[in-house]
Parts: sequence; C-alpha cells; structure tokens
Amino acid sequence: MIEVPSSLNEAITRYDRGADRNKIKKAEEQRAEALQRFPLDHWAEMTLEEYALGQEDSEDTFCRWLEFKTQDLGSIRGGAARKLIIYKHKNKPGWYFPKRFEDERIAWEHLRADFIQAFEHARHGEWAEIDGLDVLAQGPALRLKTLHLYFPDEILPVYSYEHMLHFLRLLERPDDEVSGYAVVQTNRNLLAALRAVPEFTDWKTIEMERFLYWWADPRDAHRVVKIAPGQNAKYWDDCLQGEYICVGWDDVGDLTQFESKEAFRHKFEDAFPYKGHGPAVSRKSNELWTLKELEVGDLVVANQGTSKVLAVGEVVEPGYQWREDRPKYKHTVAVNWDTRYRKTIPAQKAWATATVKKVPDGLFETITSGATDEGQEPKISVPVDPLYLRIASALERKGQLILYGPPGTGKTYTARRFATWWLLRQAGESDADTVLGDSGRMASCEKQLSTAQVTRRVWWAVANPKQWSWDQLSREGKVVYKYGRLKKNYSLVQRGDLVIGYQATPDKKIVSLARVSEELQVHEGDEPTIELEWVAQVKDGLAYAELLANPILAKSEPIRSRCQGTLFALSSSEAEHLFSLLAERNPELALGDEKDEGEIGRLTRVTFHPSYTYEDFIEGFRPSEQGTGSLALHLEDGIFKRVCREAQAHPNRFYLILVDEINRGNVAKILGELLTLLESDKRGLTVLLPQSKETFSIPQNVYLLGTMNTADRSIKLLDAALRRRFAFIELMPDLELLRGASVGDLSLDEFLEELNRRIARSEGR
Repeated sequence: MIEVPSSLNEAITRYDRGADRNKIKKAEEQRAEALQRFPLDHWAEMTLEEYALGQEDSEDTFCRWLEFKTQDLGSIRGGAARKLIIYKHKNKPGWYFPKRFEDERIAWEHLRADFIQAFEHARHGEWAEIDGLDVLAQGPALRLKTLHLYFPDEILPVYSYEHMLHFLRLLERPDDEVSGYAVVQTNRNLLAALRAVPEFTDWKTIEMERFLYWWADPRDAHRVVKIAPGQNAKYWDDCLQGEYICVGWDDVGDLTQFESKEAFRHKFEDAFPYKGHGPAVSRKSNELWTLKELEVGDLVVANQGTSKVLAVGEVVEPGYQWREDRPKYKHTVAVNWDTRYRKTIPAQKAWATATVKKVPDGLFETITSGATDEGQEPKISVPVDPLYLRIASALERKGQLILYGPPGTGKTYTARRFATWWLLRQAGESDADTVLGDSGRMASCEKQLSTAQVTRRVWWAVANPKQWSWDQLSREGKVVYKYGRLKKNYSLVQRGDLVIGYQATPDKKIVSLARVSEELQVHEGDEPTIELEWVAQVKDGLAYAELLANPILAKSEPIRSRCQGTLFALSSSEAEHLFSLLAERNPELALGDEKDEGEIGRLTRVTFHPSYTYEDFIEGFRPSEQGTGSLALHLEDGIFKRVCREAQAHPNRFYLILVDEINRGNVAKILGELLTLLESDKRGLTVLLPQSKETFSIPQNVYLLGTMNTADRSIKLLDAALRRRFAFIELMPDLELLRGASVGDLSLDEFLEELNRRIARSEGR
C-alpha cells in the first residue's frame, strides 16, 4: 500500500498532477458529448422520455448519461434509482415519482421547472437558493452532478454529502459552515476552501477532485470478497484474459435495470425460488447483489474449491457489467488481477456453499502474506474494515462514541481492536492496518498502549547478598527476582510498578530504587520470577532502626515482618510518606517525577457498574490508614482526570478511554459538571472542580469510546443531554460469520436469521 501523506502541504508537494491527465481528458470528452446531446437551452422542451430510466429504450436518456456514461465526471452509481426522482419501473407497470403529484407527467413538469430554476440561480451566483428548490431537493447527487455538467468551474465533482464534510474537516473548516442537508452550499464551501490554498489557483475542479480522493479517500476501507468463477473455476481462463470475474444466475438479467434491491429480490425469487426456502433465497440474492455494490478499489479473491486461491484483484472501472456477449455467467465485475497470490490455503468450509462471500481480515492476511515470484513484494495490503472508518470518523467528529447492540455482537471485541488500530494510526505507524490481521501483534500492541492500572503500586524488595545484590542490579541494569516468601504479592505485581530496594546484610537499610520491567513469568521446571530494572541509587537511605521508630512505617508490611522475606506491599500513604523522607535526604532523585512517569498509557480501559461514581472517574476523597491505626481522608484523582492531565502534558498524542458497559453506571452523575465540556466546541474551556477547587478542562486529544448492551432497551433511558453529546453506531448480528456452518441438518445462519425475524415480529426490534 502506498503511504499517503497526512498533511495538506505534504500531499500537494508529493501529488503528481500529471498522473491523471488521461482521465481528465476523458472526463472533458464525456462532458462535451453530454452537452451536445443535452444542451442547456433544450431543457425547456426536454420530454420525460428523454430524461428517465426504465423505458424500453432508455440507453440515451439524460439519466443514463448522467449515471453511467459520464463516470469520469464523478460517479453517482449505486443505490436505489429513487435518487433520480422519476423513473419507469422495470419489472412492473407504471412509474415511480413523488407521491404528492397526480401522475408522472405532472411530476416531470415540476421537476423540469426546478432544473430550469436551478440553472437560472447558477447563472446569477445564487447558489444557496438551489438547495431550497422543492422537487429537486429529493435528489442531492442528481442536482450536484447536473450543475457540475453545466457549470464545471463552480461545482466540484464531489457528490456525496458525507465525503464533502470529510474533506471540509481535513481542511480545518468547521462543520457549522454547513446548514442541514444543503449539498450545493456545502460543495461551494469545499470549493472555496480549496481555492483559498495558493497552490490550487489554476487547477480545474476535476483536478481538485482527483487530488482530494488521492489524498484522503473516505472510501479507503475497501471490502474484500471471494468469488468463484464457476464450479471448479470453470470460467477462470475467461476471467483472467478478459480482466473480470463472472457469476451465474443469468435469468435475473442486468442488475442495473432494477430501481431498488427490493425489486431485484422479488425478481430473483421468481427466477430462483430454491424450493420456497426463504433464507436460501435471501442469502443467494444477497450474494449476487454484492456484485452491483462493489466499488472501484474493492478487492476480489478468485477461488477454486475450498482451498485454492487463483488470484487477487482490484475492482476497476466500470465495475459491474452485464455482458450479453457471454453465453453463460453474464454478471461480471471488471478486475485487475494479480496472480502472484496463487496458492493453497487451509480449507474454508464456508466456501463450499457460497459463490460470493466476505473474506475476514485474518484470512486475507493469510492469502496475501507472500507472493510466489522470487524477489517481488506483494502490492496488496489488508484493507481496513469499513466499520472501523465509520467509528473513526464519528469519534473524531464528536469526541465520544458508543457502540451499542444486542448481546454477543462483538461490541467489546470491536472496540478493543478499533482502539489499538486507531491509536497506532494516529501515531503515524505506517503498518497500523496490518495489525488487524495479526492477532498476536494486536494483543502485543494493545498491551503496550494500555494504562496498566490507575495508581501504580509501590513494593518493598529485599536482596540477599548471598544470591545477588543491588550493586549487581546497578551494574547490569536488570535482574531476575525469584519467588520468595509472601507469594501472594507476586501475582499482583505489574510492569511499571516502583520498587524500594532494601539490602538485608550487612547494610540493613534502603539502598536503591528500581522498577518492575516484567510481570510474573512461569518457567517450566523452574521457580516463577519477576524482572527488575535499575532506576537510581539511594545514598543515605533509611536504616532498619529508623524505619522501626517511624510511627507510620512501623505498621507497614515489611517492618511488621522484620524484613524476613523478599517482596512486600506498601500502601499508598506509606509509600508517599517514605518517598517524602527519602527526597529530603536525596533531592536529586526527583522521586515525585519518577513516581508519576509512564503511569498513563494512550489507551485506558474501565468498566462502569451501578456503584461506579464521580469519585472513581474524576476525583474524590478516599480513606487511608495512618500510622496510629486510624483512618484519614485524602483527595485522590480519578482515572479520567489523570488521563486528561497526561494529555495536556502531551498535546501531540491521542488518548482514548474505553468504557465497557457504559450504561450500567449513572453516566450523568459519573461525569458531573464535565458533561458539558465533552462537546467538541467546548473542549479546552475550564471549570472549577468542586472538591479540589482546581481549574480543569478536557483537552482536544482525549476521546471516549463506550460499549452498551441494548437487550434491556437502555439506550432509550439515557439522558437526552448525554445522547446529544455522543455519536452512536449499532452493531447487529453478522450472518456472514455463520455462512456454511451447521449442526447436523440445521444451517446456523438461516436459523439465526429466522430467529431474529420472529423476535422482531413478536417483541419488536
């Protein structure tokens, strides 16, 4: 995968303006031919028959040219034909048109009038008025591409509302410049943002469009599907030579003639009833319809049987095509094949019953993990699941997001994988995407990014000079520390914990400061160990007699045990008191800084529950044991406050807090006055915390990702103010994971589909 620069200036420097010269020339040729067929001054006389799709002969209608014959001017292919506002039904009598009109002729008169009015507004630069036109408002992509066709210097060939918002955010234009679904005004805002960049002064709008999608294509999460070119790859030679993939079900006919997926489904069921088995009809029709949904850049694995990969290819223009010249298997998709991935893989049982099937990340990593030609590197990398890009876009826009859905749909699994991938990507890791296909590396990266614990513990370790000494640790840098007495402490040790080094003989005093570099490791045939690394020497440490005489430390675990053992725990108050005593004698140690270093990782995981409070998350008073045996309250920062402080100290890093089961806690109470500061436009504003009286703000580089089980319909119970501040993405059961799996004669995907259908019918969705 070619690494694309993240900054606009770097992208402009690296972009090869001449690389798309042929495509731009082709786009201009398509525009010229379309204008010749449909000149602007002809619109007043244009007939419905000249405009609409679906007629017996609609090959040269305006809509056919706009959608299929001018794709180099920007694509509006895909989706339902309703985007064209009026069309003739292909598989049933009559027309589709807005229902408020009596018939298609009257609807056409109003739509044509809106087009003419839009052109008049465009001539006078009244772009904001066009979005308000009543009938034309129902076709946002239709009006944008039509305007670009006739006014190419005034409208960018970017027709997706979400894509325009995506590019505006990258150009650091605030979303409040956009009012509602005003696509023309949004397009004009994007064009103005680009023309404000000096380098784009003499660029055509079609060049700007090419640059934008080269630089930051919001569709870079391409899907990967396997498609069998006939039984036992019967038609593979045709596909390889013709640069396409083909499938059967020819009796359905050209998929582009259907105005919606529903209409196609009815036709498919008539042609292929599968003995009246509804789930089978649904599954197979979805497989075929996938061909129409494939976009340029999607990846196709051509397979033979369950274990042979013939090639991997990238979908190219024109994508799906119905090929009348083929005797059979007329449904095709144009593909640029790469046969270097030809190989045998472990048998995929589900491939035996599916012609078209999604390829999971891990399997695709296996398929593309090497090329057969010596000295050649694979050029196809594991694509990112589109879900992760949806989450990333919403999270970056809002600052906080909740994944919700019924039990068992992988909310926590998805959240953890997304968090690791996203944080690596934000850190500029060039191979962040490959983590998704490597479970071992995923686990390792997640651990490295994570906050090990909210408050790092402090341990007291005793060294017996007959075995090793703290001087040895000072010389070697690290030492393996074996099991000893008080074994219960060893399993509690975590990487990063601080260790007070006590020398038993002959010193009987504190001599060193260390850190845990490896948690408890179990070795076959040997004692479990932890690993310590050197931090600093304590020149004038407290002796045993001094520790025994101190009213606070005398009650500590190591002194109560007379240091007869190897590893002891110190409470937070004991550790704080001991650090203050050591700092008085060794100010150069800067123990306070050392104690705080590295406690907060870029990923922090917590789980809300009914007892979780503001004091746990933000700040609160906690009891601590005093040397006299009494308890005293001390103010302690919660995890969210600690993460925010760390983020303020490192503004160029991204920090993510993953909250599992977020709805099990009272979120409004847990966040308190900080609920207001979560909004993206209020990040950086300060409030006065009621307990510490400190000023506090939520930095822009702190993000919140929650998971929510909606089996109890809890999303409806969330506070309205909370729902407004969070983005929500639903995770539903994925039948694809069960395709081909069965228990006896019971097909699991069909069983789950029917079960959910009945639940929805009787109990509600």
